[in-house]
Amino acid sequence: MSNWFIYNKKENYLNNLRYNNISKLEALILANRNIVGDQTVEMFLNPSLDKLHDPFLLKDMEKATNLIIETMKKGGEIRIFGDYDQDGIASVMTLLDGLLFYYDNISYDIPQRVKEGYGISTGMVEKAIAEKVSLIITCDNGITGFEQVKELKDAGINVIVTDHHEIEISNNGEWAKQVLPEADAVINPKRIDQEYPFTDLCGAAVCFKLMAALFQKLDGDSEYLYSLLEYVAMGTVCDIVSLTDENRIFVIEGIKRLNYTEKLGIKAVLEESSWTKEIDVYTLGFILGPTMNATGRLSSAKMAIELLMEEDIDRIYELAKELVELNNARKKLTQEGLDKCVAIIEENKYYDNDVIVVYEPTINESICGIVAGRIKEKYYKPTIILTESNTKGLAKGSGRSIEDYNIYQEVLKYKENLESFGGHPMACGLSIKTQKIDELREFLNENSKLTDRQKQKTINIDKAIDISKLSLEFAESLNKLAPFGKDFEKPIFADKNVDIAQVAMIGKDKKTMKLSLHKNGVYVNAIKFNAVDDYKYLRDKFNGNIEGKKIDVVYYPDINEFRGNRNLQLKLIDIR
Repeated sequence: MSNWFIYNKKENYLNNLRYNNISKLEALILANRNIVGDQTVEMFLNPSLDKLHDPFLLKDMEKATNLIIETMKKGGEIRIFGDYDQDGIASVMTLLDGLLFYYDNISYDIPQRVKEGYGISTGMVEKAIAEKVSLIITCDNGITGFEQVKELKDAGINVIVTDHHEIEISNNGEWAKQVLPEADAVINPKRIDQEYPFTDLCGAAVCFKLMAALFQKLDGDSEYLYSLLEYVAMGTVCDIVSLTDENRIFVIEGIKRLNYTEKLGIKAVLEESSWTKEIDVYTLGFILGPTMNATGRLSSAKMAIELLMEEDIDRIYELAKELVELNNARKKLTQEGLDKCVAIIEENKYYDNDVIVVYEPTINESICGIVAGRIKEKYYKPTIILTESNTKGLAKGSGRSIEDYNIYQEVLKYKENLESFGGHPMACGLSIKTQKIDELREFLNENSKLTDRQKQKTINIDKAIDISKLSLEFAESLNKLAPFGKDFEKPIFADKNVDIAQVAMIGKDKKTMKLSLHKNGVYVNAIKFNAVDDYKYLRDKFNGNIEGKKIDVVYYPDINEFRGNRNLQLKLIDIR
């Protein structure tokens, strides 16, 4: 059962009302998300490219741009070291496409997820040295690649690290020091020795900052530069970074350009996915992102780069078809893996643990993170899913966490017993000897400080609004505040004692609950996804006679479009 709370941030609200041209509802929603003050509110209500921060505020930006210019002047090869997830793909494309405006002696390399793992692999380093590359630019990785960067430097290769992941901190008694790889330049918004005003950029956004600085120095075409935001928007949405500050601008401007994109690879993927509507955050997060991501999971992320760089139209559609097929295979593997892990959890009563750790050797290693995320949602517990790796006796996997549990810090305490480890507060990746898995589970649960309240999902409600007072216009007014995401969640409302006029489970797999709700003579349609447990709860509560009974609802007022008709429809978040 979730805890429901109505926000009460009156001081924030009154402060926001002082801002010109703000509605009471906008003032309330922003206040509830701690978005206060003229400058911050202005960035939210009127996001524009001229409000982006100066890229040269990032430490080492001057060094990095000078090194790129110097390498281009000498005709040396620039190689991009990327990552295999959507943000990694978007990062590679931001650099590739950006640098190609000036220069064409450019190559890229991306590790194979299962064989080589995350980050700069030994094979990538050896190949770059053998091929006498002049400059390596890492993207979405490299901040913990101490040995690999040193090896490249010792071989006479210049290295620029661009990354957004957590920086290792060395504690020595009274002082703490950040530990950086010994590269020629290290660009990371999380560096503590800089004045950059926003830390939560994705990897592609950091790459965009590097390109923005380069274009500024070389007086490049600004429209060409801003076309790179099509990739940055994908990385920002798919890597689930904060949708505040300049990330909002990246997403809004990127989506604007994606809807008129000239990038044939993106058009082909959408066609193959039968997506005919306008491109929005949903398209990025649930259509384009997962399809691109599937290449890194089940094949090689280089397929996605090839698709985006390809100019032959027949080859583009051939690749797009392959990508969509890979994503469909990934969905099937995910469901199979989820079912197996849930069976293990139920059988062993792991749902009673504060932290769920499951070892299922038959799961495809590349989908451990997705399965961990689904299980975290189902039980609202930090979850680590492990599977058999290519190395005998070694398990590999991923963790996903809840708001009040920093999974990176908690697993870090066990790091000495792990073969590899990395991540951030909400997610991690690790490898461990199979014989130590039970010990890891015991360690995490014995050291858990989660309280009973923290183990229950909290739903923060913006305002109690009677559903009979809602309108299509009200739902449309909320969409003006989009995009919604991390740190700027959709506004949600609540109502009590609502009648259930009708209820049915719909969809191919009968997992979606459709309701007709009634109050004060007004009927409103509502829908709840993944609602098998909710339907069972209602059936048990009302002895099978659900219709005519009253419930409390938490909802988001949405618009349902069907055959040209637009109607108000509530998306239910929770019921009781």
